Amino acid sequence: MKKVGIGALIVLGVGLLIGLNYALFSGRILGLAPEVRAALRSDGEVEVALLEDDSWLVMAPRDTAPTTGLILYPEGHRDIRSYALIGREIARQGFQVVFLSRRVETEYSEAEEQRRIEAAMSAYPQIENWAVGGHTWSGPVGVDYAANHPDRVAGVVLWAGRMEGSTSLAGSDLPVLMVYGTRDDENVNLVATARPLLPEHTVWVPIEGGNRAQFANFGPMPADANATISSEVQQAKAAAATVEFLGGLSE
Repeated sequence: MKKVGIGALIVLGVGLLIGLNYALFSGRILGLAPEVRAALRSDGEVEVALLEDDSWLVMAPRDTAPTTGLILYPEGHRDIRSYALIGREIARQGFQVVFLSRRVETEYSEAEEQRRIEAAMSAYPQIENWAVGGHTWSGPVGVDYAANHPDRVAGVVLWAGRMEGSTSLAGSDLPVLMVYGTRDDENVNLVATARPLLPEHTVWVPIEGGNRAQFANFGPMPADANATISSEVQQAKAAAATVEFLGGLSE
């Protein structure tokens, strides 16, 4: 009986830790930081909207009509609003940005996500060049779409993208960007695992001192190494690499 009791306590403890992590870091329970909330407000530079029952976070520049856009999936079960700061910077530089929410970390319906991606594309017909992609375990969603519909996308953007289980792009002509932090908790395995599944012409951008979580503002992730740079610095570098990549898609 004692062994059963101890086992039950361990299971309960693990469950509480998981719940506490979600409560503290998902952004949904304790709320978002003031700077993130500020980034969610439209201003003279960027127009911001939450659409489709808050499952789309859409950002666009005010003073230009963008012709290139990015559809990106956040890490699973994270609040899309936590990507407001990095999304705002990309939009401010002249690009349409659409974040599509994920309910779970890895599993997804390819047919359903194809429908959602194409719904976003149809909503902004003025965009001539679309890049698709994802952050960490949401990378395969964008990769699968690009691999199966190369005529509909101009490139792929991955932020610390995990490639396990995704369709290979090794033989694809599509431009691909992979941005990752050198303090990513799975950095060595990430690069070694992803490289064979991506084209030789993939642009690899390591962010020295960055980790997996700081592409957004939902807080630390379990097992992720502590970054040695701030989230502001990491997101500025990731946004700059993404902006440069997107700018090249229309050339």
